[in-house]
Parts: sequence; structure tokens; C-alpha cells
Amino acid sequence: MDKLTVEDFSFVRGVFNGMSPKDSFLRFYGNIHFDSKGLPVIPHGLTINTRFSELEGRILSAARDSADALLQRHAQKLAEPMPEGTTDKSERLSLETQFSAWLDREDVQAFEYAENDLPAAFQQYIEDNNIQISTQQSEEVDRATLINEKVKALNELQTILAYRPKSDAETSIWLATTLHKALLKINVHTLGQLVKFISTAGRNWHRHIPRLGPVRGERLLAWLDDHADTLGPVSRATPQWGAYTPLKTRIKPLERLPLVPTLSYSAGSNVAAVPDKQLSQRAGIAPLEMLNVPPDLDGHTGLFRCSAPNHFGARTDMEAIQVWLATFLAAEKQRTFEAYRREVERFYIWCVNEAKVALSSVSASHAMGYQIFLKQIPKSYIGTTLVTREDPRWRPWRVQLTPRSQAYSLTVIKLMFSALCKAGYLSGNPFDSIKSAATLDRDMDTTRALNHGDLLWVKELIERDLGAHQVDSADLDDEDEPPVPDKGAAKGPSPTRLMRARRLRLIFNILLTTGLRLDELARARATDMFATQVGNTGDSEFLLRVVGKGKKVRTVFISNMTHQLMTDHHRDVEQQIIDAEGQSSPRLLAFRIERPLIASLVSSPAGASPSVIKKSQSVAIGSQGLYKTLKAFFRTQANRSIKRVLQQTTLIKGQQKLAGAAADAESFARLGLQLNHLQLDLQMWQRRTMMSTHWLRHTFASEALRTNPSDTGLKLTQQLLGHASITTTAKYVKQDESSKIKAAKLIFPEGI
Repeated sequence: MDKLTVEDFSFVRGVFNGMSPKDSFLRFYGNIHFDSKGLPVIPHGLTINTRFSELEGRILSAARDSADALLQRHAQKLAEPMPEGTTDKSERLSLETQFSAWLDREDVQAFEYAENDLPAAFQQYIEDNNIQISTQQSEEVDRATLINEKVKALNELQTILAYRPKSDAETSIWLATTLHKALLKINVHTLGQLVKFISTAGRNWHRHIPRLGPVRGERLLAWLDDHADTLGPVSRATPQWGAYTPLKTRIKPLERLPLVPTLSYSAGSNVAAVPDKQLSQRAGIAPLEMLNVPPDLDGHTGLFRCSAPNHFGARTDMEAIQVWLATFLAAEKQRTFEAYRREVERFYIWCVNEAKVALSSVSASHAMGYQIFLKQIPKSYIGTTLVTREDPRWRPWRVQLTPRSQAYSLTVIKLMFSALCKAGYLSGNPFDSIKSAATLDRDMDTTRALNHGDLLWVKELIERDLGAHQVDSADLDDEDEPPVPDKGAAKGPSPTRLMRARRLRLIFNILLTTGLRLDELARARATDMFATQVGNTGDSEFLLRVVGKGKKVRTVFISNMTHQLMTDHHRDVEQQIIDAEGQSSPRLLAFRIERPLIASLVSSPAGASPSVIKKSQSVAIGSQGLYKTLKAFFRTQANRSIKRVLQQTTLIKGQQKLAGAAADAESFARLGLQLNHLQLDLQMWQRRTMMSTHWLRHTFASEALRTNPSDTGLKLTQQLLGHASITTTAKYVKQDESSKIKAAKLIFPEGI
């Protein structure tokens, strides 16, 4: 566009006011030139100084060609050459100091002067008080006065010559080509249509425009607001501009119908569920234990039934399913039982209601049919209300399954058929030939580990708490009771808080030096430790016997320091029980007989009776208590830093805005760099809020592999972590790609 725009005048005025041509261009042409992230850029090949000279020449030419005498006088003022500025920084600062001191005088009311009259008033003040000004200072005054006059002339020329955006103007004239094309896709052709669209769409209007994003959206909206006098204002009075109602995060309890029997499971029975009273069977969609299967579909004459007796002793498909599920209960694998029962009952409901086939008559074609069914489950099988299993509104699915969930479902059904075949109930597995269409990424996220900086941060916090005899109240776990304040007691550090700090240090040391799983640590007992028999380590170092996943037993090393921390923690627990209940406390006896590695700490006020302590509370802290203790520690400490970073960010953004308004390019750039550093800090603290107990296990695994970089080290790490397969341990090796990159660089470094 050949016409001079407001942005053109703003660019030239910014340079006059001291901004570098580059900073002025990035500030005033951001709506047209930006990168993929929405940040302003300078187009490749554009010479900014040439751009400034060309625009200055066009403004002068337009003013001189006008018949208006006033415009011609403004053009003459604009064309005056600038005096050479002083190079003596101290002289320049001295003049600025005098000017600031003059403005701060009580008898100087700045608002009585127009902005353009301030230099003349300051000059009059210097003459009236016979203040000596060096030649260089005089040149600075003259330079500042001329700059002020040039800016005033430029403002007057902008009022008459600048082309303002109109509501009927095409978006292609004022906006970038990519943004113009994106607006065409939503049928927005003019700036007036854009204002109307934003007013109607509401606060998240930018989400409706492809590839716009919040950064560019905010900048575009600010530009439209600047030109509201010619485009019309963006209306923010519609409900779409109001703040969203906060989501209700309170967990709703399960709805239970009155007078319905509840279910209980027993590992000693041959059925998957034993009701406390007789449940009524029903046809259609129902849980496994309440499903009424028609006689012709119960499987007693299934096509693929073996004629010989089976090891399950099952006569029907339901009996075979129940016995197979009961094997997991007998092995005390409650979670596996619940997960497998869910998938099996879904499949059996499909067999009875959709395929109309007995489980023992399922063929490969039926298996493929169920695979197709899982890709788009009918709404009648998806529940919208959270109810108990015996409720008639119960449904086997809650949402449509992801490809990974579909693959998992087929895998469980395949395992069940395989078990039925091995037990002699069926002659074949129809799911053996099913191929999953899902792409599974079974790699664990091994990057969830504490780096060196994280470890120093944790160590500093714990040492600070131990030194100050204080631990934040958010570090309390749910199994601990909060301390009861004693109004009459003197102020001072709480002994219980010091005990909690020592316990927190013990938890960190155990998890970081042993790699124990959360459940393994919760179930571990001091009686499972025994002295090492390796070398001359003596009795101060121990091995801990751990029962891990799959009931696999392994031993982990307990260092002397960790053992001492454990001893201190146990002494704290005993002291608390003695103070509350006395030396003859049954809880004290139970604790001394079978000491948990980590125990609960209970607070009571000074002089309180033993009844304050709940006698039924277990001394051992559970897995949930351990998890919440560490999670609260990470989240509370990191959130404090996040709050501080956000406050600093808000402060610096305000300072940067003032620097931009004052055309202070150097301060504007410096503050922008500080904002970038604060953004990196914010990301670091947000990452630390997500840390949990399993991050410490990953940290142990990564450190074990780093200090033992060999096949032997990989095998040892597998044993230390209790992995059933070494391929699981090997996934941690993928975390460090540096060695592979170095090796790859040595292969044909010069190419061919």
C-alpha cells in the first residue's frame, strides 16, 4: 500500500525518540511481520535504516506537495538536521539529573505545562537561576528541544496525512498474508467484519481462527482497540466475554439404590463375587455376577468345548470365567482381578447381547467382530452416571476406548482363552489370529527423574528445615494428625516438626539409594533387614529383603547413614507414643515387635491425656500417606517459588511497558531478557510440582546405569530394581543419547 499509515509515523517517531530502528520496527509492525510463534520479526533482506530514510522522505514529500502552509512549516521543521550529540556520558547524566530535580520541585507543577513546553520552561529556569551549563550541555538542551519539535511536527503531519484503517477496508491491506488467508476461511473479509466477529465470539475468539494463537490474538486485539475511533469498538458486553464458572472438582459419591445387596469377594471361594444376600439375576446389560445367561448360550454344548473333563471343573462358560478370575484373588492380586474382570464381563455381555453366541462357541470371525465393536461402542453400552454395580443404570463402558485401550482389552480376552485352553475347557483360542491395529508405545517416561539441580534443591530445603527445626504444615500426610496448638506454651520450634523433618530426610534417602517402589517401602519392616556378609563392612550396613511385583523377592542395600536415619526416626516414634500413652502402651509394644521402616507421627498438646491419641491408628504409614507426604513437599515448596516468579514477571512487564512508552530501547531489551529468564524459571518450578515418589525410583535407576556403564551394570540394575525383564531396565539407557551421538559422528565423518 502506497499510503502512509499510523504505523509508519509511529516507526519514524520511535527512532526520533531514541529507539533503534530495529526495535522501533519490531514494536510497530508486529501485526504484519511475525514468526511461527507469533513473535515480531524483521523480514529477510529488509534494511531498517533504508526503511526509515525512505519513510521520512515520503512524509516530507507529502507535506511539501500540500498547499497547506501549516504542513509546509511542519515539513521544514522535520527536515532540520539534528545537532551532533555529546559523547560525554557524565555531562549528559548531569543534565538529566538537573532536569529531574527541577521536575521534582514542589513549586513546579508539571501538569500546568504542555509536554512540548517543558524544555522551554526548563531553559527559562536555568537562565533565571544563572546555572552554568557547559557547551556540551547546551547542545544537549538544543538537541532535546529540536527532537521535541520534530515529534510535535510529526504528530501534526500524522493527523492529516496518515491513512487510518476503516471498517470497509480489506484485511489484506492491514494484516499479514497468512492471517488474511486464515480469516477468509471463516468468511471474514474486512476489518469491520473482524471487529463484529471478535465481539460475538467472546474472550477466546482466537481459537476459531486457524493457527492464530493467543500471542498474535492479543496483539491484533490491541491494534483494533487503538483504532476503535475509525473501526468501531470491540464489544465486550456479551456473555462470551464473561469469566468462566470454576469447575466443580468435588468427588461425587457413588449413587446406590436403597435396599440393594452389596458385593464382597472371597479368595477361598470358586466364584468371582459372593453377595451378602441373594442378588437378582437380570437379562440384558448387567455385571458378571448378575448376568442372566440364556440356557442355549451358557456353553454347556459349546462348539469348541473339549469332551474330556477340565481342570477347572466347569460345566458352563460362566463357571469357567469365575474360576479363572478367582485364581487372581487366591494369589492376592486384587488389582489384576478387577482389571481382568472388567474386560471379561464386557466381552461376555457382548457375546450374549450382540453376537448371540456362547463363549465356548466363539470363533475367529466373532473375535474380529468384537474388535470392530470396540472401535465404535454403541451409546446404549456407555454409562453417564457414576453408580454401583448392582444399580440397573450400570453400564460396562464409561467412554469410547482409545486404540491402546482396545489393544489391552483384546490382550486380556486372549489371556483368558489361553488359560481355558490350558485347563482343558476349550480346544482352541480364537484370539490367537487377531492383529491389533493400535500403535503401542510401551516405553516408560524415563525423563521423570531428578537432575543434579533438583537434588541440590531438595537437600537445601531439608537441611534448612532441620536447621530451623521447622517443616511446613503442608508436609503432613493424611495418616498423621495435625498438631494441636497450646495457647499457654511459650513460642518456639515444635519437636514434632523436627521429627517430621527427620522422617522426610529418611524417606528421600531410602528411595534414592534403594530404588524401592512406593508399595514396597510401605510394606517393608525393619525385621526384614539383616547384616551384610560382604567383606569387612561389619554390622553397620544391612540388606533389606523386599517382596516386589509378582511376589518376587529381592534384596536391596541399606547404607550406614540410612540405617542411622531410620534409628533416629524410630526413636522419635517411640518417644511420641511414650509421651502420649506411657511405657506400658500396647502400641509401643506392637511397634517394637514389628517396626515399619516409615511410621506415622502423631501430635498432641503438652500435658494432654493419652486419650488424645487415637488407639486404633496404625503406627505404619501406608502407601497413600507416603505418596502424599512427598507430593505435598514438592508441590508446596515449588508453588512458593512459582508465586514469587509470577510476581516478578508482573513487575517487570509493568516496567517494560513504561520503558516502551518512554522509548527507552535499552531498558526495554534488558527487561525482555529478564522476562525470558523468568519464563525458564517458571517452567522449572512447574516441572518440580509434578515430582512424586516414582521420580526417585527413576533417579536411582538412571544413576545406577550411569555409574555402571556396561552389560554387567545393566544386569545389576535389573536386579536392584526388581524388573522381570532386562528390556524394561534397558529403557532407562535411552535417556542419555550422548554416547550414541558421539559414536555416530565417527562413522564416515567426511561423507563420500
